Amino acid sequence: MPWLAIAFMAGLAITVVLVPQALVLPVVSVAALASAAIIAVTAYVSPRLATLRPINGWDIAGALTLIGCAAAIFGEIEPLVEYFKPAPERSPSRG
Repeated sequence: MPWLAIAFMAGLAITVVLVPQALVLPVVSVAALASAAIIAVTAYVSPRLATLRPINGWDIAGALTLIGCAAAIFGEIEPLVEYFKPAPERSPSRG
């Protein structure tokens, strides 16, 4: 399971570098919640992942869910709305 934590942290580092600063927390929130969902489904389907000791798939999914919820709480929605807001149409130039 350490490879999973390393992969998640590498993804977060890439996100912080590539995404505009105002959108980092919303992107981290969505990524953490999506990762938690994938790991939870994997733990549900694979009994081996669900019964690992001392940390199992359900623990990792719960931790990622908390990270996602915290990022959503601390993030603000206004920059996200402005980012996805359609640009006004430009009138054709008269020449």
